[in-house]
Amino acid sequence: MLKLPAALQAFANALEREGVTLYAVGGCVRDALLNRAVHDVDLASRLRPDELIERAKANGIEARIVQQTLGTVLLSIDGTDFEHTTFRTESYGTGGTHRPDAVRFSDSPETDAFRRDFSVNALYESVSDGTLVDPTGGRADLERRVLRTTTKDPAVILRDDGLRILRLVRFAASLDFSVDPGTWEAAKANAALLKDVAWERKRQELDRILTGPRVFDALTMLRDVGALPYLLPELTACDGVEQKKAYHRYDVLTHLFHTCENTPQELGARLIGLLHDVGKPEALMRDGKMYAHDVYGTEIARTMLERLRYPNALIGRVCGAIRIHMFDLTEEAGDATLRKRFASFGRERTEDLIMIREADVRGSGIRTGFVAERWRGIYEQMLRERAPFSESELNVSGEDIMRELGLPPGERIGRIKHRLLLRCAVHPEENRREILLKRMHDCI
Repeated sequence: MLKLPAALQAFANALEREGVTLYAVGGCVRDALLNRAVHDVDLASRLRPDELIERAKANGIEARIVQQTLGTVLLSIDGTDFEHTTFRTESYGTGGTHRPDAVRFSDSPETDAFRRDFSVNALYESVSDGTLVDPTGGRADLERRVLRTTTKDPAVILRDDGLRILRLVRFAASLDFSVDPGTWEAAKANAALLKDVAWERKRQELDRILTGPRVFDALTMLRDVGALPYLLPELTACDGVEQKKAYHRYDVLTHLFHTCENTPQELGARLIGLLHDVGKPEALMRDGKMYAHDVYGTEIARTMLERLRYPNALIGRVCGAIRIHMFDLTEEAGDATLRKRFASFGRERTEDLIMIREADVRGSGIRTGFVAERWRGIYEQMLRERAPFSESELNVSGEDIMRELGLPPGERIGRIKHRLLLRCAVHPEENRREILLKRMHDCI
């Protein structure tokens, strides 16, 4: 049974006295029954938006309409927001864009349940007394740990909204559930509906998949269900592309999935892992080798991320890491060289470089326990020594350089600052104004 705020239960009890049952519905009920953490509680009842708002205000609760057509109202109770939807049925036209042609409000959870995607998400728990309403057999599916659509014909639900195919993958991975065979086959048959779904909506599901658990299994499911051409089309060129067996156990696509799995559970890191070798097929086609795949991959990844409408800062971070991920592949660079390159990259990019090198090697299937100990040790020593990682951290300014050397503004000043940065990366103790004013004469 869900643990809900006393003020919400008091409101539910007040509604019950008027003959209206308020239900918690969907993922919150599912997760509570699975003894998983519950984050957001969604509510539903037969009350139309105006009726709910009237009753909420009578009980001292803030309420406002979010979406009139879908019957969505936001309730603010004791500082927490709860989204309430009126029971409804929906009808759709062709395509998978999730824009219902018609919405009709209803009076029972039994009718509302069959518009929802999967049976385990169509569970209703009375806020007042915890009574469970299960119109589609979701409780039994929870016990079997299986995902199944709410409708007897899975294609009906999946055709209504192509995004449900991505949700199927996400829930299967995050819950560690199997997929009902009929549901899986219907998802494969309707994967092309994803082309009608807006890129922003597909990105939201992709973000949840990438930052969720069992990401390798989820990515493999995306490939097997046929979703990749409509989500990450450039990755399809990586499927089956063999690599040198001395360094890689897997083809390029499987290696990308394993590398992604070996990155921290954070969106930027996961995208770097997933896309770092996306340029290999292009390099192979152009040159017969994979040597320049970091160059090709940077631009391919940029195209993919821009299509998915990612923020510019995140695109810059991911593409920056892809561009440098082949640095010192033979691990022969000396300590001074590493210090200079780390300072030039900056802290975040250096951390990403170390991260992707470790994940890349582990994802090869050859050296699964690899840790870039030397790189990490040098980087952490630089942090302890407070070595500068940008020209702005030098204890002299461009004005100081112009005044000391009698130079006009221009690119030359920038070059001098960069040389001073590299000097201080190796000798952090020299990042003092009086020393830098002397050193800058050697940088002209």
